[in-house]
Amino acid sequence: MKSITAIHRQYGIPSEVLNAEEVEVGKPKEGQVMIKLLRACVNPSDMGMIGGSYGRLRELPAIAGREGIGEIVEIGLGVENVKLGDVVRIPEEPGVWAQYTVCDAENLMVLPKGLDLDMLSMSFINPPTALLILEEFYALNEGDWVIQNGAGSALGYFLIQICRSRGIRTINVLRSAAKKEAALKEIGADIVIDEESFDAQALNDLTGGALPKLGLNQIGGNSVANMIKAMGQGGTIATVGAMSSEPVRFPTRFLIFNDLRLRGFWWDKWQRTHSKEQKDKIFTKIFKMIEEGVLRAPVDKVYPLSQIKEAMKRAAQGGRSGKVLLSF
Repeated sequence: MKSITAIHRQYGIPSEVLNAEEVEVGKPKEGQVMIKLLRACVNPSDMGMIGGSYGRLRELPAIAGREGIGEIVEIGLGVENVKLGDVVRIPEEPGVWAQYTVCDAENLMVLPKGLDLDMLSMSFINPPTALLILEEFYALNEGDWVIQNGAGSALGYFLIQICRSRGIRTINVLRSAAKKEAALKEIGADIVIDEESFDAQALNDLTGGALPKLGLNQIGGNSVANMIKAMGQGGTIATVGAMSSEPVRFPTRFLIFNDLRLRGFWWDKWQRTHSKEQKDKIFTKIFKMIEEGVLRAPVDKVYPLSQIKEAMKRAAQGGRSGKVLLSF
């Protein structure tokens, strides 16, 4: 059977090095299943892996993609934990962006029925990242403040929504804030600030002197330096990205006198260093929040795998209205 598959044979600009190729896929062997792609999500980490800049790279030639869901359409002998028609998370390795994937059935995650497929396809990277940062980096209470930059991203959306559901208030910093302020306020953002006009003292006035206990940094550079100046005593800033690629000039006096903590978080590493039971516990929370309508995210456009170059061009553009998804 032929499977349209997104493959790159070198690292580089995704829209240039990634191609939709027809790959021969064999029938499932004993203990294996065949999964047909339903939805896959394009993330910044995908672009980094294809570009060669991510913390973990695949051996070339490589199938692209890390996050997606599919339907089981064929089952090999001896498989009892899943059945035909089940919707499952497509295993991250060797790559997700393929029309058909044949893989071992043993550790497949069967997804709850009745949930939105678009939202499910985005549920394996950004939502658990937001949840773990909120739960493991600082003991937050209802009414506490959290600050984040890059707030218009999918991760930013999920952080706002989880905070709102828990009575935690958010300060959201992003470029061209006026364009997204209404959308962020609609999903529960308390304060939205433009990066260019960031003022720690003015922010202090807006919160009535209640300074953030936790910060989420996706940008780096001067943006995180501003966040450091706005943090409360003993607060923590968790870094998950550095979109600006600018060096960070730490305002040392704030680190010393405010006893701040700067930490990093990498979801890939968390998955590799925690048990299946611990991961299942996190995803049970995520799926419950999707079911309850706590988590939702806009979709910019869904592209067929055959248009992978066009999808990569769109995913690299600023000003999108949501995530770029892939389907077949």
